[in-house]
Amino acid sequence: MRFVYLSLLLFPCFLLAEEKVDFNTQIKSILSNKCIACHGPDEENREAGLRLDTFDGATEDLGGYAALIPGDAEHSEMILRMGFDPDDEEIMPPECRGDPLTEEEIELFSRWINQGGEYDKHWSYKKPVLTRALIEAHRDKKVVVYGNYAVIKLPITKGVALWNPVAITKDSNGVIYAANYTGEIYSLYDSDQDGLEDTAKLFCDVKKDNLRYPTSLVFKGKDLYVGCTQEIRVYSDSDGDGQADKSRTFFKDFPWTLDQECWTFGLCFGPDGCLYFNLTTDTYSKKPAADPKKMRGAVMRLSPDGKKIEVFATGIRFSPGMAFNDVGDLFLSDNRGNQNRYEEINHIEKGKFYGNNPRKYEGQNAVDPLVKVKHGVASGGMRFNRANNHFGGTARDLFMACWGTNGRWDRGELIRVKLFKMTNGSYKAKEFPVITQMGKIIDLVFSDHGDLYVAKFGREYNMGPKGWHEPWPEPEGGIYRVVYAPWVKAQTSKDEPKVTGDIAKGKLIYTQRACQACHAIDNKTESFGPNLAGISQVFSSKELQQEIEQPGTAIQVGFEKYVLTKKDKSLLEGRLIYSDDKKVTLMMVGNAKVTVNRRDIASLESTKTSMMPAGLLGGLSQKEINHLLAYLQSLD
Repeated sequence: MRFVYLSLLLFPCFLLAEEKVDFNTQIKSILSNKCIACHGPDEENREAGLRLDTFDGATEDLGGYAALIPGDAEHSEMILRMGFDPDDEEIMPPECRGDPLTEEEIELFSRWINQGGEYDKHWSYKKPVLTRALIEAHRDKKVVVYGNYAVIKLPITKGVALWNPVAITKDSNGVIYAANYTGEIYSLYDSDQDGLEDTAKLFCDVKKDNLRYPTSLVFKGKDLYVGCTQEIRVYSDSDGDGQADKSRTFFKDFPWTLDQECWTFGLCFGPDGCLYFNLTTDTYSKKPAADPKKMRGAVMRLSPDGKKIEVFATGIRFSPGMAFNDVGDLFLSDNRGNQNRYEEINHIEKGKFYGNNPRKYEGQNAVDPLVKVKHGVASGGMRFNRANNHFGGTARDLFMACWGTNGRWDRGELIRVKLFKMTNGSYKAKEFPVITQMGKIIDLVFSDHGDLYVAKFGREYNMGPKGWHEPWPEPEGGIYRVVYAPWVKAQTSKDEPKVTGDIAKGKLIYTQRACQACHAIDNKTESFGPNLAGISQVFSSKELQQEIEQPGTAIQVGFEKYVLTKKDKSLLEGRLIYSDDKKVTLMMVGNAKVTVNRRDIASLESTKTSMMPAGLLGGLSQKEINHLLAYLQSLD
């Protein structure tokens, strides 16, 4: 028996016309909480074949009636069932799914339907109306741009605190999602509808699944795939309320440890439907996990069902960015260090070796980098701009975030690469600077409305109690939005001023101070200290002098000092250049390599200090120091 609140349904429309019911703020949450569990996108759990999460589903003809009849609440089946007697088994929602709607909620739904029952588009579908005044009010003018771009730090003050944002992506509806290094994953929302996102709504927290470091995100349909240290996990929002209510392990059969540089990077789906990702090198691990399939330091290809894994390409170091272009070719960013002599962008092909850790992948010839990056340090996430997105004349171009020099928190860059495919399938590339002085940016994504969103990690706890790359002790970092703004004046040159000095005299000082005992300058030789070829692309002359005077200001990963104690009580000091489950290799002063079997090792510890001694410039005048700096800056 039906007991309908006719007084609500027949209330004079002219009395209700003054206030427009807003779907997003007034109706959607009730639908999500009380209706979508039974009548949502999840086909397996959908009842009576009825969908209420879309306008087309709600208005579908069900055989002479419909759940929603625009403009006619009185004859809309959903209103009738909302008003059933609570004891009626056909009441919506059923007793097992929660409490009935209140009279006020039914009255609100009735007004909404009588006004047309429109399913308003989510804010992210709409191109935000950003006025020049609003952009200028929020523009970060300390950032240097090499195009007509305004860089806006989003005023996210509500919801989840941003704590070292490490990855960013968008879902199939265009909603932007980001992940904190501390584990929280959240969507961005413009609560006041002014055109700028101000709220971070929690979607899930990987810590609740005992996982660490969600360093890569990608959506497939409504499922979010998350790359963590220990596994790739899928999070799903089955009821459409914006929060994950289901999760499952997608793949975990790869080696890992809780070392700080044990990351899962680059998640992206290929044109074959497979999931591609990469596992950072285990070269720096004090005790790496057994890796018989040589998966760490490789690009992996995982079948769509998550059951078949294969090594796709090898020889990578730290590669936060992987992306397919619009013709299905895969590209990857990689960091300078070990055998990588440059910040790199590589065109990844099956079976190829890309140069890092040749001891692990013996007998393979290394592929030269496609791009030897000149305008950024520490390659990060990458994305291709769409073919139909102008964004300052950059359609189809590849954009890449660059972290910047370790320890220098104001350093960081965004670069752009234009790719040209040759008839033989190879590529040529041309690199351009886009942004500098945007410290510690790590990932980026283009929105559906064409703007570029950038995750700024911010400061990290380097050399903390557990090691490198720990989260900052309190919330840190932010999300930036890069907008094409024709009125913004672009910087025309990125050339850094170089010190004035005599290169020949500087070379003599370099020799007299025995710098060659620890450093090579040929961009090929692996040495005790960093190879100094191209050092002017990493440090300005002022920074380079600080690095020599104050060793340890910005220690590069892989160049901290290790102390190895053998079981016979003898000690070795050097930098760790190779490690597996059977042996460890240190490089000593003078560039000598010493390999020790693990069975002979009592302990292996990082001192968290630089191996470079202080006082190397002692006794030199500033003029003589300038000569040395001029020589170092000449080492291309």
